[in-house]
Amino acid sequence: MRQRCAGLEVRPRSIPAPFTYRETRVDVGPILASRVQCGADLEIDLEPLSDLLLVAVVTGRAVVRDGREEVRAGPGEVLLHRTGRPLINVGQQFDLYSMNLDSRTVTEVAVERTGIDPGDFRFEAMTPVSSEMGRLWHDSATHLYSLLTGPAEALENPLVIRAAIDLAASAALACFPNSAMTMAHRIDAGPLPAGPVRRAVSFIETHCHQTITITQVADAARVTPRALQAAFRRHLGTTPTAYLRRTRLDHAHRDLLDADPTNGDTVTAIAHRWGYLHADRFAVDYRAAHGRSPNDTLHA
Repeated sequence: MRQRCAGLEVRPRSIPAPFTYRETRVDVGPILASRVQCGADLEIDLEPLSDLLLVAVVTGRAVVRDGREEVRAGPGEVLLHRTGRPLINVGQQFDLYSMNLDSRTVTEVAVERTGIDPGDFRFEAMTPVSSEMGRLWHDSATHLYSLLTGPAEALENPLVIRAAIDLAASAALACFPNSAMTMAHRIDAGPLPAGPVRRAVSFIETHCHQTITITQVADAARVTPRALQAAFRRHLGTTPTAYLRRTRLDHAHRDLLDADPTNGDTVTAIAHRWGYLHADRFAVDYRAAHGRSPNDTLHA
């Protein structure tokens, strides 16, 4: 265990016989998802983290101290380890899911969703905003772990990985108190030129098959993400994220028309190609955009 937790101080408090420990993890870059099952009581010291660490307890108990507060979590509860603080974790015969999220990626998603200045964004507590939102993160953590440790085919597509990252970051932003929830964000009231929108649309349509972010789109449009959001609403009545999703759906539509199910082409494969984690979600969005099911298009 000490070799597995290199750089951490692990102090056993109680080790029953027989002792059991099992850890499974998958690392896809901005997300490191793990399930840890330990039949002992342990105290673990962590140096200040650069990534966010979120924990969802299945069984057992977890206690976290960060020098300012102490929080406890039991079965079905969740915790967030904030960055930049030394931590003491105490686990009591636990089974839990943990997820490391790249903090820069989460900040980027917060900027894209709300327009907050990156320097103003921070998480403000280790516990969720409510028990209901705690259950949402618990469900999200188990779902993402299942996805990331499932069939490798879906994870071969960078767009699917990006969709998983966006899901994890969005769930964390919704579940745990952060400054993007409380700051007032004003949509600029002045006239917004159409030029940035044209540049953004051109960038999206050229790069929609890649793992682009709205920050990258804003850079290509030579405006801030906040200004881009306002410009899209003013000129197109939508958001950059929605426009990117519709563009990918249009490409998926053409792929379905060109596909041949007798050669093994499937709706699921095309959904994954264009960044959808699940064929069911793809089917809902596709029907809303094109008025029929993707399966009907494939077999037309």
